[in-house]
Amino acid sequence: MKQFLCLVLAALALGLPVRAAAPLTPPERAALLGRLQALHEKYPSFQANFSEERNSRLLKKPLSSSGHIAFQIPNKFRRELTGSNPSLTISNGRELWLYYPNFKEAEQYTLGKKAIFDDALAALTAGLNFSRVEEFYQLEITPAEDGGYSILLTPKRGNLKRIVAQLTVVLGKDLDVRRTELTLPKGDLVVTNYTATKRDPLPASTFEFAPPEGANVTRPLGK
Repeated sequence: MKQFLCLVLAALALGLPVRAAAPLTPPERAALLGRLQALHEKYPSFQANFSEERNSRLLKKPLSSSGHIAFQIPNKFRRELTGSNPSLTISNGRELWLYYPNFKEAEQYTLGKKAIFDDALAALTAGLNFSRVEEFYQLEITPAEDGGYSILLTPKRGNLKRIVAQLTVVLGKDLDVRRTELTLPKGDLVVTNYTATKRDPLPASTFEFAPPEGANVTRPLGK
């Protein structure tokens, strides 16, 4: 389950530290979080293309990948990884699937059954919707030179610290995601750049999945 949660976090985590300016004061921080929540209430859907690079002491050179991500508040998301090793991570808020087309392997996770699992997912998506972000993270928000913001998130809870060491969200002046950096507990660094961001409404089918015929389906957490 830990390996799975790291994958989801890499898919959804947002940020890159920018530390030149002084952090926002508590009232300024509260005002920005209010703006973010208002934006997400008005435009609950988000989608973008991404390119990603993972650095690890176990890799001789960085591992690069790209794909498309879609998210709808509060807990629906879809992440498609393209290239020679494609994968799909998708959740409709009731169940979550991982699918590996090259191997015809699918993993199904039922949400609402395991409190620890559900709390971890809520923490990971908090960096996208900001509705409960201060419940899971200490925040430090710094203005960026382009008029945007860098939001450094440090986990509060022990179970989350086992999944993420540091998470930062970098936003443009329009409050859209620009770039991401995720540090995992063992030192792996995942840097992601987002382009072609849209906030158009998404059909419900975006977040639905049915295993193709012949796929091997497993349920790591049980039924």
